[in-house]
Amino acid sequence: MKISHTFALYLAAVVLVALDSFSICGQTASSTDRPASIAVSIAMDKDQVPTDQIPKEPWAVLTVKNLTDHEVVIHDSMYRAYVEGKAGEPPTTRAQRQMTARLRPKEAPLRGDEMSLWAIAPGESGIRKFQLAYLYDLTSPGKYKVYAEVVDPTTRKRLRTNTATFEMEAPAQ
Repeated sequence: MKISHTFALYLAAVVLVALDSFSICGQTASSTDRPASIAVSIAMDKDQVPTDQIPKEPWAVLTVKNLTDHEVVIHDSMYRAYVEGKAGEPPTTRAQRQMTARLRPKEAPLRGDEMSLWAIAPGESGIRKFQLAYLYDLTSPGKYKVYAEVVDPTTRKRLRTNTATFEMEAPAQ
């Protein structure tokens, strides 16, 4: 009797999961079917930066436009900037490794009490600036590319920005 009761519960759970994936009316609107609620883009504050300006420079400017008729809220954990040089991703700082869940073994996390919410009104755009030297070691002169990924608060999809370029130059002698 105990086996049949357990089997019945198991069967009921399987049926509920199966029914949840079907719609009585034929179709359901999943988050993947919904249009994006935001549009994202990135630009550099300056296209050329001398390496002796680190850590003050360079800055990337992320723009997020709210495409909805209601306020959207983005948490700091929902967007990330990524940099690539001619040899791939430059060395990351501990801050970038923590934000991208790539801390090294025995590396202590930084304080997480500086997180904030970013509310964008309907039809408006919001701007966030990234100090790229806080995220990457950019002391090597050369050409770099930066892009960002932002989680759409409605669909939960990661939206990638365009790619912006900049150059780190050796200081003038």
